[in-house]
Parts: sequence; structure tokens; C-alpha cells
Amino acid sequence: MRKQLATLGLLLALALQPALAGGWSHREERREPPRPQQQRPPEPPRQMYVPRQEPMRPQNWAPQNRMSTGQAAQRAQQMNGGGRVLAVDPSESGYRVRVLKDGEVRSVYVPGQ
Repeated sequence: MRKQLATLGLLLALALQPALAGGWSHREERREPPRPQQQRPPEPPRQMYVPRQEPMRPQNWAPQNRMSTGQAAQRAQQMNGGGRVLAVDPSESGYRVRVLKDGEVRSVYVPGQ
């Protein structure tokens, strides 16, 4: 009987050996051979954006058919009912005049013509 138990134990140990070593419980990992890297065509050089520069003009510049900055300031004071003129900025078709009146800065648009 001892001989049969020893044989049974030996067979059981041989049968369970792969399971104890992790052979049955893990999946086989398949490794693919490394893929050759695909060569991309060279990229064309990127064009840098360079903004178009406007010609430099003095701050009080105005075309001949427009009113002057002084005229725009007087007109803004008339439209606003008085006040101190802080700045006159030319825009495309007129002037933006900032006027201080009663402790409040107001921005008044004066058309150029």
C-alpha cells in the first residue's frame, strides 16, 4: 500500500508540475517581429507669416479730404456738451476722441467728413 501511495504521489506531482510552474495559468504572448519604420517624405519648409507693414505716419496724419485732429476734437466737445479732450485717434473713416467730462472718460466717434 505504501508503494501504491508513493507511486500515486509521484504521478500526481508530475501531472501538476506545469500548473505549479505557471504553465497553465498564463497565456502565451506572441511577439511579432519588429516592423521596419516607414520613411516619410520630407516636409516642405514652413512659410513664416510676416504681416504687411503699413507705412509709418505721424500721429496727427490725415488725408486732405478729412478734417484735422483739432477739428475732430472741437466737434467731439460740441457733441458731448463740453469737456477736456484727452486723446484723438484717427481711424479708417473718422476719429475716436476721448473726452473727460464730470469725472468720466467718454469715447466719442467723429466721422471724418
